Amino acid sequence: MRQLLRVLPLPLLALPMLWVGWTLFNGVREHPDSFAGLPRSQDMALLPWMPHGFQVLDPPGFVLGYSEYWRNPLWVAYRLTQRVDGPYADRPGRFAVDARTFSRVNAEDYSHSGFNRGHMAPNYAMSRFHGRDAQRASFRMSNIVPQRGALNQKLWQRLEELEADVYAASEVPLYVVMGPVFTAEDERLPSGVAIPDGFFRIWLRRDRDGRLRVLAFLVPQTVSGYEPLDGFLVSVDAIEQATGLDFFHRLDDEQEAVLEAGVNAQAWDFSRHARRAPRY
Repeated sequence: MRQLLRVLPLPLLALPMLWVGWTLFNGVREHPDSFAGLPRSQDMALLPWMPHGFQVLDPPGFVLGYSEYWRNPLWVAYRLTQRVDGPYADRPGRFAVDARTFSRVNAEDYSHSGFNRGHMAPNYAMSRFHGRDAQRASFRMSNIVPQRGALNQKLWQRLEELEADVYAASEVPLYVVMGPVFTAEDERLPSGVAIPDGFFRIWLRRDRDGRLRVLAFLVPQTVSGYEPLDGFLVSVDAIEQATGLDFFHRLDDEQEAVLEAGVNAQAWDFSRHARRAPRY
């Protein structure tokens, strides 16, 4: 065996390792909060061992794919189904470094940058649906992204509020996946944290009639915060093209293709809520 390893070219030796890595990453990494499959890479650039790739972290209440290159989560996924008994927990007083990351982004990396520390897995939803440990985990910097104030405090907050108070209020579990969108132009904070051009958010549910429903948003950083929310509706296909990620790959291929190609706001009665005013 040792003689065989010596004569085989290195690229040939690497192929089995790449295949094993691809299989483990795309086939094994599943999570109960995403019955249709966690986001995975559509191209080699986002594979875990590549510079732009991500590692999967699994805090209480949610799961995320963290990129050391961008120093951001590339996606965050969770399920909202049943509220936790008891009063709403107070907001934690500080953001924590996530010791599982190499970049070790800290709260001060955002100081005087002009950007908010924007949650992906939301403080409110984690507390109300998953409890105090999940709420604390949402304050780790691996869950935080640079967001402009008008987006974070207004338009993004409106989506978070609808998600938790309207669409997660039924007996049907709501599956959520979201994350930043980057373009080829690499803009960063002085600390090295990459600044997204915008963000996506996808809601998925199975109605009582057995049909899967999806609603997806693509929101730029430059919003005023007061825009009608239905102006940002897109197909999941559009988000996959913008991010290089593959969503809901555990579904039947035909079902996935139909679900991801369309925009069906009527099934969510979304026009009733599209002009909800921001809380702040």
